[in-house]
Amino acid sequence: MVYLIYAYIFVLGLFMGSFFNVVGIRIPNHETLMGRSHCPVCDHKLGVLELIPIVGYLWLRGKCKHCATPISLKYPLVELITGILFLVSYMILKENMIEYIVIVIFISLMTIVTVSDLYYKIVPDIILLIFLVPLLLLRMFGDTMIWYESLLGGASAFLFLLAIAYYGRKRFKQEALGGGDIKLYFLIGLVLGYDLVLFSLMVAALLGIVYGLFVRQEKRSYLPFVPFIFAGSMIAYFVGDIVIESYLQLIYSLIT
Repeated sequence: MVYLIYAYIFVLGLFMGSFFNVVGIRIPNHETLMGRSHCPVCDHKLGVLELIPIVGYLWLRGKCKHCATPISLKYPLVELITGILFLVSYMILKENMIEYIVIVIFISLMTIVTVSDLYYKIVPDIILLIFLVPLLLLRMFGDTMIWYESLLGGASAFLFLLAIAYYGRKRFKQEALGGGDIKLYFLIGLVLGYDLVLFSLMVAALLGIVYGLFVRQEKRSYLPFVPFIFAGSMIAYFVGDIVIESYLQLIYSLIT
């Protein structure tokens, strides 16, 4: 029975990932969410089989059925990552369903803004406002984190990044951080709390630096930072406490 539940959650995550692709692409472009998914080149409306996450991409062999335009690998990757995160989160948090709801909402938010950043280089304010309310309410009335720790996490992350952005603008005469990233980190702070939110930022920055140095081919091209923020936040949420505690124990052992 438990494996059926796992399979259901994973498949649900795949379909939700497909929906998040649509939201992340259409909302910044001021398109309705009600229309059928279609090829952006020839406007071919996708059939039932083509709409099935992962399966549709494999069946089409990564190309539009009508015009043979290549379909971005981002689509199935977002679906797969969402399914995996939904499932892994459930396996870890199934004894605390309120916290599982929190992290599912958070994963949904981060997936949508990651897609928007990848395609349009923006984090839509409307998406942040929609997710702010449930995350704030769940943290205020949940029992996993004390409410002021959550608010302190959001405020500290927001003010810290705002200070970095201000310094970068004054010192280097250019934007050091996008406004969307700063506002996004307020919501991240609500979820992670003050003790993990800055750790998530450090991990995100490290991942971004490694990618920029060793993977990215066009060094002067725009580097979307939200995917690294997403990864850093997930790492901080699931293993941040363990990493910080191990580090403090190491420091303590070295000085005693």
